[in-house]
Amino acid sequence: MRFVGLAIAIVFLSGCSVWNMFEGKIDRTHWQIEKIVVDGKEYLSPQSLKAEAMKNTESKEEDPQQAQQDAIQAMTDTQTIQPLLPETNTALPDSAEEVQKQSDPKDNQKQFLDINEISTMIFDQSQHRIYGIAGCNNYFASYAWRDSQQLEVGNTGMTRKLCTPDELMSFEFRFMRNFNGLFQVTKNKTSMVLDNGKMQIYLQ
Repeated sequence: MRFVGLAIAIVFLSGCSVWNMFEGKIDRTHWQIEKIVVDGKEYLSPQSLKAEAMKNTESKEEDPQQAQQDAIQAMTDTQTIQPLLPETNTALPDSAEEVQKQSDPKDNQKQFLDINEISTMIFDQSQHRIYGIAGCNNYFASYAWRDSQQLEVGNTGMTRKLCTPDELMSFEFRFMRNFNGLFQVTKNKTSMVLDNGKMQIYLQ
């Protein structure tokens, strides 16, 4: 009887430890979000957008001849294209406001180079909380392990600032809209992917 009682006491006192055996473990607390994929479409995080813009700028600087050819081609296209009259050209915007909304890829590149935000995901494993920066807003959520490879995210929230450029808002909107439910966790040495079937979050 003493042995049985002692065994029960040990199991009771170590209950948390036994439970932790079935919980997943995240190797480190601080992560950066590289990108998300929603319904098969990729959306880059702020720092990834900036990295792509820097890469494109560097490649043009390394090949000035190609950059000059692109500039000449752009001027030629502008001079040779004759638009139809407004009443017959259905592709023309209806207003000046709509014209302003049509962004120039070169302007986008300049905006991307000015991005300072870094998209992050931080796990508070003692409180089972997640928080970080999405596009330019702070977000938070709670999570619980279902088993060693699945965690459930809920109780999400976010601050409400306007992010620029628009690509940051697009990234942030899709991230928060889909950041809930049961996620499959796939871990590598330096990266991790969270996948709930609709959205994949790539962390590094």
